[in-house]
Amino acid sequence: MKILVMSDTHGNISGMEKALKKFGSNADIIVHCGDGTRGEAMWLRDNITHAAVVCVRGNCDFMGMMKDIEFLDICSHRIMITHGHLFGAKYGLEQLSYKAEEEGADMVFFGHTHICADETIGGVRLINPGSCGRWEPTCAVVELDDNGNVLVNHVKVK
Repeated sequence: MKILVMSDTHGNISGMEKALKKFGSNADIIVHCGDGTRGEAMWLRDNITHAAVVCVRGNCDFMGMMKDIEFLDICSHRIMITHGHLFGAKYGLEQLSYKAEEEGADMVFFGHTHICADETIGGVRLINPGSCGRWEPTCAVVELDDNGNVLVNHVKVK
């Protein structure tokens, strides 16, 4: 199972399109962790037909009816998807880890900090793709297999 994870595009659809072209063509799931302030989530839902699309609301998202948290149950993992601002992600990842544990999730995809991250706290793997809308956009390609293995690659979108 291959998942393309993006976040914090902040209206930079060109960065998102480059990530999709380079890494999304063979993805099974496309995730946007919020702050797509110009309707990037709706654009993804309208234009991606080969993969499932999961999007959550960020602190700069005022359009649409996206949820603050979504969950994926795949390949023996429960993945919590959120932007991170509701859990103080800029000040530490403990609250995200605690919330994931409460929800029975062993992995979290989040954004908000614009900084790539991949760390484990209390048995919860926390993955931030960085910002796909910055001057050096990044995203994450996450691969899961049926044995529970997880491979995370943070990549620059050029």
